[in-house]
Amino acid sequence: MRAFISGAGGGIGSAIKELYLHSGYEVVAPRSAELDLSDMSAIHQWFETHRAEFDVIIHCAGYNKPMPAAEIPLEEFMKTQYINYISLLEIVKANDSYFKEHGGHIVGIGSLYASISREGRAAYTCSKHALVGLIKTLALEYGPYNVLCNTVSPGFVNTKMFQQNNNEMKRAELAAKTAINRLAEPEDIAKMVYFLGNPTNTFISGQDIIVDGGFMAGSYQTIRR
Repeated sequence: MRAFISGAGGGIGSAIKELYLHSGYEVVAPRSAELDLSDMSAIHQWFETHRAEFDVIIHCAGYNKPMPAAEIPLEEFMKTQYINYISLLEIVKANDSYFKEHGGHIVGIGSLYASISREGRAAYTCSKHALVGLIKTLALEYGPYNVLCNTVSPGFVNTKMFQQNNNEMKRAELAAKTAINRLAEPEDIAKMVYFLGNPTNTFISGQDIIVDGGFMAGSYQTIRR
């Protein structure tokens, strides 16, 4: 079994990679220096020299540079879209014939911002909403070939990117708003990704699974009782 994992150098991606390796998969996980997901021609060139025969595609690559919507340069906005979901489409297209012959699984890493939003996250929120929509469409189109497609949308995960975009006070505030009173660890997300993205998942498709420790269930609350 072969798995392609984008973004495996990040906190969540590396945890996913380790779980698949531990489960006996051959994992192909090019770093950004090897495969620039903001450049569609680079993706096409990469697949010209690498075998596109993957049973599982995990799209964990993510780019998030917060800024007010009115200040986002178009180039910056489009870079976010290319990395966060358009690149996945190109990767799936490269693997199309293999999926149609053998079936398989696709899992995209979404976000709470695929359901809600926040100031300064216009580009990121657009990309994550689009990722969920893309995955749902792939679920419909590849369903007849037994390819199951889902997104896993993490809440607030203790990664370097999260720490860079949120100061210590904000991190503590968000952790306190989860039902279990902590941030997620990358391994929490990896377990759900693997659950959806291996042959034991035979019927879950077209879903966006939110893994947020109960944040969405009561995030409107400001005081714990």
